[in-house]
Amino acid sequence: MRLEDLTVIVPTKNEADNIEAFLGSLHPDVQLVVVDASTDETRAIIARVRPGNTIVLDDPGNIPRARQLGADHADSPWLLFTDADMVFGETYFEAWVGLELGDRVGAVQGAKLSADREYATYYKLFSAGIGLLALLNIPAGSGSNMVIRKRALEEAGGFDFALSANEDTHILWVVRRTGWRVLYVKSLQVFERDHRRLRKGILKKTLHSWTRSLMLMTGIGASRVRGSDWGYWEANDDGTGK
Repeated sequence: MRLEDLTVIVPTKNEADNIEAFLGSLHPDVQLVVVDASTDETRAIIARVRPGNTIVLDDPGNIPRARQLGADHADSPWLLFTDADMVFGETYFEAWVGLELGDRVGAVQGAKLSADREYATYYKLFSAGIGLLALLNIPAGSGSNMVIRKRALEEAGGFDFALSANEDTHILWVVRRTGWRVLYVKSLQVFERDHRRLRKGILKKTLHSWTRSLMLMTGIGASRVRGSDWGYWEANDDGTGK
């Protein structure tokens, strides 16, 4: 694979505390599209730290809309969707270049690990679960680390704007259902720096994610999932909704 064939797409909203570390972990040859809804210094930091090979779009919509807008503005055959509170592993882009993907691979799921010792076991188990389900041909990746072929995304109809949460697993499932292969590659690793949602309860977050994903995959109660995020984006003291 080539770095020139990859565009990183990231939605941002008041990520001044995270964005510099995120940008510092990117390979300079990779195109970056930021879809921003910030009222803080996020854009100023981007302009200072990574002025080149970067596009910043203004959009106040939800996460799936931001991901889709970024995809629509990318002109590369592969789209890497992630989040601003991540950092890429030191060998992430080297691992990408070393991949040989067949013509029918529509998406690649990577690992999501902890950037520190906090919740390290949780993230290891989370990524192992993604890998296990991938062996069973069941996509269950994270929007923090998923690479989708642009043509596969288009054939899948793009992201579902009604999903304010779980849009990541849903789009991978639809890509698979459209006839594309969805792989898991452990060497594509990102590291989570922000654990605020896990601090609110690991069991709560896990049940929320897997229950909603199962409902979307089976279609049982899917309208309830599209009608509400079930409190996923409830605001914190800082108002970020993380």
